Amino acid sequence: MGVLFRFIGKGVLALAPIIILIWILKFVYDILAAIISVIFNTTANNTLATLGIVLIMIVILAYAGYLLEKNKDFILLKMSEFFINKIPGIASIYSVLKDVVQMFSGKGSESYLGVAYVKFGESEVIGFITKEEDEYLWVFVPTTPNPTSGILFKIPKANVRKSDMSVAEGLKKVVSLGMK
Repeated sequence: MGVLFRFIGKGVLALAPIIILIWILKFVYDILAAIISVIFNTTANNTLATLGIVLIMIVILAYAGYLLEKNKDFILLKMSEFFINKIPGIASIYSVLKDVVQMFSGKGSESYLGVAYVKFGESEVIGFITKEEDEYLWVFVPTTPNPTSGILFKIPKANVRKSDMSVAEGLKKVVSLGMK
């Protein structure tokens, strides 16, 4: 009987993190559901309230875009990122998605020195130059169709042919399997 209670106790300890995570997610879900419920109940039969909320959202989005363009911090975004970065699996996914969005928007293109073709025998592959170091270039060669994974090479400059493509065009080429 003691063995059974010991196994049950260890089972509770093993499942405690999952149970706590589910409880926290339910708590956050309930809060968000209450907020959304208030908004939709207020706007369900009231056109003026609906227009007011849409106008407020447009102002918030425009203000966030203005601050982003001026390279200033948007406190709501910084707070969200702070909490997202505390969640182990979600933080890495968010980071990758943020980098890809920044590259497509041209914001992250400062960190890339350009799109290039890397020689491999008789073939060439598309890559993104991330750093120049003496006679070498660091080139990230993404896998298709998922550009978030790939291989980072330190290649002699002679084996790299720079392209006039933008980062967004290069990523589009990778994601579309070379069709666009």
